[in-house]
Amino acid sequence: MATLLNVTSQRLTHLDGPPAYPVDNFVSRAYSWDNDGVVMTTFTVILTILLELCSLDAVSRIVSAKQGAQLYAKGVAMNVVNNCLLGPLAYELVSTCFMAPPLSGWGRVGMVTAILVGHAIGYYLAHRWMHTKQMYWAHRFHHRFNMHVAPVTANAVSLAEYVVAYMAPFILGSALLQPDRLSLFVAVGIISLNNLLIHTPRLADLSARLVPWLFVSTEMHLEHHRKLTTHWAAPTISIDRLIEYFMGTPGSYGKEFKDD
Repeated sequence: MATLLNVTSQRLTHLDGPPAYPVDNFVSRAYSWDNDGVVMTTFTVILTILLELCSLDAVSRIVSAKQGAQLYAKGVAMNVVNNCLLGPLAYELVSTCFMAPPLSGWGRVGMVTAILVGHAIGYYLAHRWMHTKQMYWAHRFHHRFNMHVAPVTANAVSLAEYVVAYMAPFILGSALLQPDRLSLFVAVGIISLNNLLIHTPRLADLSARLVPWLFVSTEMHLEHHRKLTTHWAAPTISIDRLIEYFMGTPGSYGKEFKDD
């Protein structure tokens, strides 16, 4: 923990500048502390554990269900694979190929906003696609957590879903926008944090009262897990509500979904 805090302090001090690359090999850099993605992964894992400890009632309900223990174990395993193996590679790819020089203060505000909007749209499109019969195979595992959801569910997704819905919007958005180091770190942190919060059942009632209309609440996302055909947007901006406001409610909203 002391090492993590020391690395974090140094990282926050130097986020104004470009990343340093003392290690030449891409894979070695991806899994070193020189990659901001490793710091992000570490905080994501720690926060997942803390929120999971605050959600032991939900964990108990998952594990107590038929084949629930195996499902939960696989969910934990996919968290490790996605967060600890694939996540740092994707972050290092963006840092190496698409990182811009430091922006101004207002430039960073605009960049963080643009990344969040772009990711919200990209995730929404990918998520809707995975709710078609042709692509539901990639999303089925995540929705095995339906009536009972715990924070670990946030990253308990198949490899295909993690690449298509989680990483692709982030990578393509970065290629288009060319963020600087601090903007990228802040935007990814907001997305990662919110992804965990909307999968934390204890926050459902509170989120329903406090989360503004434009954003995704825990209550909304848990309803999506139960019904499958409502509230496809996640984890930040509610694209559903924007579409409903400007174009009306989609015809498939709230209808029964069959993947066979």
